[in-house]
Amino acid sequence: MYERTFDTGWDDLSREEAVERAFALGVAAGVDSARPEEVDRVLEAFPGGYDRSIVELAYDEGRTKALEAKAERDDPDDEAVWQSLVDGAGAPRESPVPAALPGAIRELTLTDGPREGPPSSLDLPSMLRK
Repeated sequence: MYERTFDTGWDDLSREEAVERAFALGVAAGVDSARPEEVDRVLEAFPGGYDRSIVELAYDEGRTKALEAKAERDDPDDEAVWQSLVDGAGAPRESPVPAALPGAIRELTLTDGPREGPPSSLDLPSMLRK
């Protein structure tokens, strides 16, 4: 499936291409067609930790979605799972990793200041408040 959709004779990849390939490689791994050597090549194309982590997230997301899709079907067909998650051009049918989109740092709350009001998710558990 992966080899029919993607050319494996590439020399360099953009981040977007790497994320798409990683997602597709994760889907392939989820349907028992793992290609660990290709995953390693995609990861090696990015020496920086940030880009590598996004590629790894895309791979994990593809694998997870494929396993979930297989579990939802009574008679899981690997080809049907692949086609439900990856289009004919190799692009994921859904965003593989929201953090891989432009503006990802802004979407994270790490750069925001402290919230106003009581931080309910960080408050003491109810059993300790009594």
